[in-house]
Amino acid sequence: MKQEFEFYIEERLMIWNRLKFSVEAETLDEAKEKAKFMVTKEREDIEFWDNIMLYDTLTELEPEDNEGNPTLELYCDKDGEMLYDNANEELWLIQTLITQKFLQLFKL
Repeated sequence: MKQEFEFYIEERLMIWNRLKFSVEAETLDEAKEKAKFMVTKEREDIEFWDNIMLYDTLTELEPEDNEGNPTLELYCDKDGEMLYDNANEELWLIQTLITQKFLQLFKL
């Protein structure tokens, strides 16, 4: 009887996030200068009151965009085993071929 098995992908993506905050000032020009200063010099002190993920800016990354590290990993949900990552495709291909040969030899 066939069973259903679950898997999942972990994926590194790039996305813009809109963070909203307020600045108190006498004029808009003064507020703009304060905002620039805060973002460049005192960002950790900013109290953001809203954030919006800009999903239309979502971009998939390739390993070369991530210093050669994987940006996509495939896992078996049952045991958590990583089955594949896109930074080591040649290694995964060799492993798959060896596994297939092993199964053919022992008729598993």
